[in-house]
Amino acid sequence: MRLVGKKAFITGATSGIGLAIAIRFAEEGADVAINGRDRDKLTRINREYFNGKALEVVADLSSVQDIRDAFQQIRQQFGRLDTLVVNAGVYQLKSACDITEKEFDSMFELNVKGAFFTMQQSLPLLNESASVITISSVAAQLASWNQTAYNASKAALSSLTKSFACGLAHKKIRVNSISPGLTDTPIWEKVDYRAQAEQAAERSPLGRQCTPQEVTASAVFLASDESAFMTTSDLLMDGGRAHIQDPAGWGSRNCPKKSYSPS
Repeated sequence: MRLVGKKAFITGATSGIGLAIAIRFAEEGADVAINGRDRDKLTRINREYFNGKALEVVADLSSVQDIRDAFQQIRQQFGRLDTLVVNAGVYQLKSACDITEKEFDSMFELNVKGAFFTMQQSLPLLNESASVITISSVAAQLASWNQTAYNASKAALSSLTKSFACGLAHKKIRVNSISPGLTDTPIWEKVDYRAQAEQAAERSPLGRQCTPQEVTASAVFLASDESAFMTTSDLLMDGGRAHIQDPAGWGSRNCPKKSYSPS
């Protein structure tokens, strides 16, 4: 129960990583506000996972006015925030040749503009020593022709995270990011994404996808007092994908199967 008494707002909390974080925060004792665009879905999730006790914040976070309204609601109900999780985002698997202007704008409106104004509008509510957590991606560090716009949006989010950490350090507000690799969420259930997910899992040095529960463990750590001296940090949860470059067999997999002992 590491988050007892804390007020937390999790954006994009109707599925995947956002929902998993909200559930874990509630289990750890936090009062949670959950965000989504679909009121009926948000209410259904609140009843199913939170016994109706979560604060439902219906907002499209690509709209600055919706963001303002969301924080006005949180001010009225919570009065303050101890933790903000900036998770809402959109994914698009399309090559740089094929993505349209509308698709590009839609991605940046939520992944970048939405994240920026979510953090900006949260400032009057954040307690001293509050924790802001952005959900970035290993994609911010990788090159991918089929995810060019998505990767760029996540790189922008990682940059925003560090800039807000810089500006809020004097208030002892910590701003950190989590960068998962391929994570087992409903987005990969789409037929056209399934093959991509399988190939990406095979390329991971650990040979599998990340789970939402593994991401939530990092989120709890960053939201708790255990990470009180961390800011601008990025917790990379990609199974080694960004730094281990051995596509022929990930090195140790090709080592002889024998025991080694110190000489």
